[in-house]
Amino acid sequence: MSHLTQTIWAVALSAACATAWSQAAPAPPVKAQVKALAVAADHVKKAVLIGRVATSGMVLQLELEGAEAMWMAMGTPPVWGAHSPAADERYHVELKLDDPKTKTRIPYANVTFEATNASTGKTSTLILPPMWGSSGLHYSANSALLGDGAYDARVKVDVPTFQRELTDKDLWSKPVYANFHFKLMNGKLTEVSVPSR
Repeated sequence: MSHLTQTIWAVALSAACATAWSQAAPAPPVKAQVKALAVAADHVKKAVLIGRVATSGMVLQLELEGAEAMWMAMGTPPVWGAHSPAADERYHVELKLDDPKTKTRIPYANVTFEATNASTGKTSTLILPPMWGSSGLHYSANSALLGDGAYDARVKVDVPTFQRELTDKDLWSKPVYANFHFKLMNGKLTEVSVPSR
């Protein structure tokens, strides 16, 4: 088999695996345990930990901060520039995705955040692109969320798209899901999830 043929087969196999991995059924949802905060936390003054979940060889740490300007590529063709938060965007949803074994951040993942306000039944869905900031590599986006109320949130991390050593071929080979809870009252956090580790 020629080198070109081997390369074509390798690319085709990678694409087939990625498609199969992205279509895997999610695990049954596990409700996040709720922790009431003694004092309402202001996400604008300091990042607030919404929860930390260790599952499927990953640690997912979800935080809320005040919305912030970002340097990013925008438009078609993409041009780099400053993107300011929209007038109604008060929150910066941030996910830190770690490998507990090597203590490093996991790159090249597609991350989706979905939060349902239990009071209204409305759901906000965000794609969290990779971002670099003072806390290093993370996945984040600004959001208006959906007002005060208790939220059931779910984060989905698709299979990271980097190569692996053969000994790690099964590592992060399926999408990972984690559930979180938080409650907003007068725009401040009054309840969060109990961290799982």
